[in-house]
Amino acid sequence: MKKMIALLLACILTFSLAGCATQSTGNEAPAPGASTDPAGNEPSESSPADDELKVLKYANVYPDMQVLDVMKSTTTDTIQAGSMVCEALLDFEEDFSVTPLLLKEMPTSEDGVTFHCELKEGVLFHDGTELKATDVEFTFKRMFLPETACVNTFLCDMILGAKEMLDGQTTELAGFTVTGDYTFDITLEGPYAPFLSVLACEQLSIYPEKACTEAGDRWGVDVFVGTGPFKLKEFTPKDRLVVERFEDYHGEQPYLDQIEMYNMDANTMLLEYESGNLDIVGVQQDQADAYRNDEAFADQFVINPLIGTISMNLNVEMAPLDNVKVREAIGYAVDRQSMVDNYLKGNAIATSCFIPRGCMAFDEDRPIDKYDPEKAKELLAEAGYPDGIHIVTTISEKSSAVGVATVLQQQMKEAGIEFEIQKVDDAAYIDLRSNGEVQVAFSTWYADIVDPDNFLYTILHSESSPFFSSNYNNPEFDALLEEARVVTDADKREELYLEAEALAVTVDFVNVPLYNPIKFYLVQENVEGAKFLNSMVDLFYVTKS
Repeated sequence: MKKMIALLLACILTFSLAGCATQSTGNEAPAPGASTDPAGNEPSESSPADDELKVLKYANVYPDMQVLDVMKSTTTDTIQAGSMVCEALLDFEEDFSVTPLLLKEMPTSEDGVTFHCELKEGVLFHDGTELKATDVEFTFKRMFLPETACVNTFLCDMILGAKEMLDGQTTELAGFTVTGDYTFDITLEGPYAPFLSVLACEQLSIYPEKACTEAGDRWGVDVFVGTGPFKLKEFTPKDRLVVERFEDYHGEQPYLDQIEMYNMDANTMLLEYESGNLDIVGVQQDQADAYRNDEAFADQFVINPLIGTISMNLNVEMAPLDNVKVREAIGYAVDRQSMVDNYLKGNAIATSCFIPRGCMAFDEDRPIDKYDPEKAKELLAEAGYPDGIHIVTTISEKSSAVGVATVLQQQMKEAGIEFEIQKVDDAAYIDLRSNGEVQVAFSTWYADIVDPDNFLYTILHSESSPFFSSNYNNPEFDALLEEARVVTDADKREELYLEAEALAVTVDFVNVPLYNPIKFYLVQENVEGAKFLNSMVDLFYVTKS
């Protein structure tokens, strides 16, 4: 079983590294891991040679598929694409347990702080070089070097020395020690219960030091080398990725010879699927009912509830959201169930919990907050705003959050809240979010690891990135999370996370949960073996008849 779970902010966050695939010319053979001349984002026409290949064609709406380097993005688009080539040290199973992938066996630790790891010997990168412990060291150090501008350091900045590297104080990672060609130790600042799950995240995929260093800025754009069962053949940013089977793969050989992944317009994609030109496609929420209710597609339609939450983060440093009563009022001004039933056509699950269903510390007893615009007006008056308020959400102009925001705009109007939607380009959006200057920020967060820490600490702890946070700083909340991180007893951890989430969401009102998303797919009847794991699709061991 291959890849699982990405972080995601798939609807909202749009980190990207722009670039163009270079074209091979004449009779020069491309270097291993180098992209050859791509052909745009329409499904490729079959040639006689193609007919002999076992090819899978998968398409989705992936506008942020701009780079393959999984350190450079939090979007599902990039992580789905990058994980087609590279592998992490460990792998997720369907029950979210972890198993060795590049490691010979599971890491061992006597104290929960230092983990002893041993690589499988003979694992080859796609350029023919052998995976060594120094490649793992290079990967982890690259993640924390400021010049890398990695956006996923939150996953493992508990490694000793990571924060010092991020601050530019040193170029050495104190918590990583190479002990042999295939062995190394990772030391944390202190115990962290879900650390082994972190080592299975695609964002921690291992890169070859030599190839990555030599590629420079081309890495992840037209050069990308990993250890996975498929290697890079072609990549056109925002359009198309083609990978082909790697004959020297260290694990089970896949059935497929080639996988083609496309970013396509939703309507075009479905027409191509119905014409038989695509094998698997994502189905957008507003199109799902047409296929779910059509008997002709009964055996092809896949429903995939996600472990994730769509919510609004309220910036507590920007007036009037610095007033807790104003933040509470916004919760009453939102009709979650109506949004799910009418706008989303029932294709989501309304929630008042930031921690999602399927994750430890999801509060099953918390009811959906009632839509009460009159109560919202009362709270605004108590806060000193009897005539209502004006607040602004800033959204990337390409984001699907625009539709959700428009629904909320109408709902909030009934409560005397003018909810302005400000659409900006990606660069401006990233800059504003990174500096904590967005007043109301939409967040679509899928579990990187199925643990409440991945939601509460990453998004709301006072030391989290301004990009993710609400500039929330409550020492009591922080203390609960810090204790939960080191506790090994599952019941005690759940108790601490329940208390912390309730404090942030129902007392301080810094996050307004909206719904848990569901994804939909169509799979041709001659295709078997696809795994739909949270926001990711595992295609490696698909077969076609």
